[in-house]
Amino acid sequence: MRLMTSVRLLVIACLIILLSGCGFTLRGSQTSQLSVTQLALNLQQENSPFARALRSTLNSIDVDIGDNDADYTLTVGQEEHSVRQISVTGRASAAQYELSSAVNVELHNRAGELLLGPEIINVQKTYFEDIANIAGSSSEMELLRAEMRQELVDQLIRRLQSVANDG
Repeated sequence: MRLMTSVRLLVIACLIILLSGCGFTLRGSQTSQLSVTQLALNLQQENSPFARALRSTLNSIDVDIGDNDADYTLTVGQEEHSVRQISVTGRASAAQYELSSAVNVELHNRAGELLLGPEIINVQKTYFEDIANIAGSSSEMELLRAEMRQELVDQLIRRLQSVANDG
């Protein structure tokens, strides 16, 4: 019995070393750092949930935002949502939807040169409607929208990292 426990621990330790050696990390567990330290934000919707999520993420990675004399200016368009029916039930009512969220972005340097965009960043998720629990389905859709919004922010941060590392 004791030998089995030792073998299990050895196997687990080897797997952890192997996974960490190859660069594997859980999504969201690594902290993003930008070489950009100052960023002016030009938001079409100043107080939208996307704008709040973007500001929060930039603050968490120590990017100074709001300075008009910043090294870079990020222009973010209006967040757009769409819903598309992709399957129906036997009663001809919608059973499954594809939710889409998108935002248009541009990044300029201090000299006004376009470094990124105009580019549309988008995210899609599939949503199954529970006809027996409409209130729960509505809450689930709102949770999916919040997840999608954070995915949009994460994609934007990765694009900014790429541009900043190339520049």
